[in-house]
Amino acid sequence: MSPKTVWDPGAQLLSQCIVVANPARTLYLSGQTAITADGQFEGVGDVEAQIRLSFENIRLILDAAGGTLDNVVKLTVYFVNLGDLDTYTGILGELFPRIRPAQTVVEVSRLAMDELLIEIDATAVL
Repeated sequence: MSPKTVWDPGAQLLSQCIVVANPARTLYLSGQTAITADGQFEGVGDVEAQIRLSFENIRLILDAAGGTLDNVVKLTVYFVNLGDLDTYTGILGELFPRIRPAQTVVEVSRLAMDELLIEIDATAVL
């Protein structure tokens, strides 16, 4: 939902607000990165690969809880280089073709490990 009283970035970018009817189960996911289940870094130096694995990790966590990416209502995205935003936006369009989650996007000087270029946390409602 993007009311006409605030800036509308267009449905292709994000939703200003997601309305959730209660009662619902809300999941707050920790930041996900390009680290595989066996603790290995994937896509070192490749932001597209890191974005895709971050979302795959989010999908796997949601699946374990009985949800899907369609249940995501909010994303917070931390970039080491905000110049990678276009790559992220393209992938977001593939993963969320109908309704985009509300989002906050920030650039940070570094993440927890030097190999990481992006970290994504999510809130989902089942």
